[in-house]
Amino acid sequence: MAFATLERSPPPFFRQGPSAAARLVFYAALSLLLMALDARWHLLGPLRQGIDLGLTPMVEVARAPLQAAGQLFERMQSLQQAREQLARQRRLDVQLALQAQQARDLQRQNALLRQLLQLRASAPVQSTAAQIVAQARDPFSRQLLLDKGAVGGIEAGSPVIDRYGLLGQVTLRWATGSQVTLITDRDSSVPVEVARSRARGVLVGDAGSTPGGLKLLWQANDNDLRVGDILVTSGLGGVYPAGLAVARITRVTRQPDAAFARVLCAPLAHVDAGRFVLVLKPLQPVAAGPAARPRR
Repeated sequence: MAFATLERSPPPFFRQGPSAAARLVFYAALSLLLMALDARWHLLGPLRQGIDLGLTPMVEVARAPLQAAGQLFERMQSLQQAREQLARQRRLDVQLALQAQQARDLQRQNALLRQLLQLRASAPVQSTAAQIVAQARDPFSRQLLLDKGAVGGIEAGSPVIDRYGLLGQVTLRWATGSQVTLITDRDSSVPVEVARSRARGVLVGDAGSTPGGLKLLWQANDNDLRVGDILVTSGLGGVYPAGLAVARITRVTRQPDAAFARVLCAPLAHVDAGRFVLVLKPLQPVAAGPAARPRR
């Protein structure tokens, strides 16, 4: 019995090409060659541009849902913020309307009270801007010199203020200048009241114990005084208009065996700094002293 000899080579359909290792080496070498050519002559630039141009529509289509969701979220968030802002504005409008109504009611009540008491409305305080040019060289007093005097409309006794509060009073004037005695001077006295409790007193310079400070006189031990209270002019005495900020209480000392409390204060105005001031017209005319040259 004869046996047919089997062929060792596979049929054409099952024949394979180069081995996997050979293909790996070939493609690796091809990749290195292309990289070298591209680095040297940029041969693959048009190919990359073409691929990028072909993929751009697909990238945009893929990003479209995410962009649409982000825009929708931003619009919803903006709408919510607009609604909250509108609600706050409406609440503010209501509060402002209420305050306006209360203000109008207070004005009507004030006008009625003035009619009942036969009081005339207070006239607006006239003022003149001036500049500080020097500080008097006197160790026993606290004074400033201004660049305006009688020619500029400054009157003796005029209150002087800065943007923070009362500075002092014009105590001497000449043609082109004037002298201001600060509220911290030892000879200064200002009728004041506590803005919170309306307790009245006299504020004087306290250069003896606290240089540059102030002291509130005639305050009983049981008066409602607190550290931090603001003192304003009371309007008594006919020199300072009511309501000018003057000082802040810094210390309240009550002694059991004393009838009055010791109340120390600090001026609100910048008595040791600043440059520009306002000189107010005094409520009542004050006789002007003789003209004099400023001490320098």
